[in-house]
Amino acid sequence: MSRLFIRVRPRPRLLAGVTALVAVSLLAACGGGSDSVSPQAVATSTKVDLSGVTLRVADQVGQTKAILEAAGVLKDAPYKIEWSDFAAAAPLLQALRANAADIGPAGDAPILNAIGAGAPLKIVSVTRTAAKAVAVIVPKDSPIHTVADLKGKTVSPTTKGSVGHYLLLGALKEAGLSPGDVTISFLTPQAATAAFDSKQLDAWVTWDPYVALEEQKGATIIRDGVGISSGLGFTVASEQAAGDRIKRAAIADFLARQSKAFDWSNTNRADFAKLFASLTKLPEPVALAVANRRTVTSPPIDDTVIKDLQKAADVYTDAGVIDHKIDVAPYFLHSLAS
Repeated sequence: MSRLFIRVRPRPRLLAGVTALVAVSLLAACGGGSDSVSPQAVATSTKVDLSGVTLRVADQVGQTKAILEAAGVLKDAPYKIEWSDFAAAAPLLQALRANAADIGPAGDAPILNAIGAGAPLKIVSVTRTAAKAVAVIVPKDSPIHTVADLKGKTVSPTTKGSVGHYLLLGALKEAGLSPGDVTISFLTPQAATAAFDSKQLDAWVTWDPYVALEEQKGATIIRDGVGISSGLGFTVASEQAAGDRIKRAAIADFLARQSKAFDWSNTNRADFAKLFASLTKLPEPVALAVANRRTVTSPPIDDTVIKDLQKAADVYTDAGVIDHKIDVAPYFLHSLAS
């Protein structure tokens, strides 16, 4: 996620870089972000000797590492960090399941698919990103002005189970429509860009920076995610790491530092935009639009968060993304404190 304009045939690694940084920024679809760490957990981490610990952090194309290093929050970490890179959430979660990593970021759909398949994972922190970063867009000069106007039209929610898919399902229901009232075309971001730009799609449900890129070309937002999308993202730990007192202390410390890094990105939007542009090769105006629309908060793991993920699980089950009902509550680790 070189440039993302489909006409210039973007290189896969840079496209993956955009996708990964969006996953860091959104974490729904898109999945990592600023994390909730209890004061008790942080206090516990300071009482444990972490000098001999190696924390294995799974990342998506190095984007989490880049933001943490740009914010300068890792300089005095009392443990070693071993980074590993993955192109998407699914292989990252597989690495956690295989105990090849300790923690990593992912969005709701990949996590739900993983735990639905029996992966013994624990959600150790939560992020909530502004839902404006996900939107239903229509091409320039489109006669479509509302979601209700999509009846009988062709829409891509990008990939199945993505934050775009979730928003489409919610927006159709809000407008009194069902998924059967539209033709749904699941496409990769690259393919969706080409189809949207050539007007083979009547609407595209996607996320930044794709929303910002298309706005630069004249696309219009007819519904953003506010009121539908939870904006939730998560950091997930392997069963082994979650069950180890020393590793839990290191994880708590890392999450506190990560939270500071995302606070930095919220309050230093121009600097974050420059970083975003340099990593993704996006035009700076697009990167700045993404930064200005993006705000990450760090809610605690509470009943509201659990209910929101349960709602997502139920929506995805009803839509056939997940093949059976999942009770998400047992997969949350409410405190990293011993």
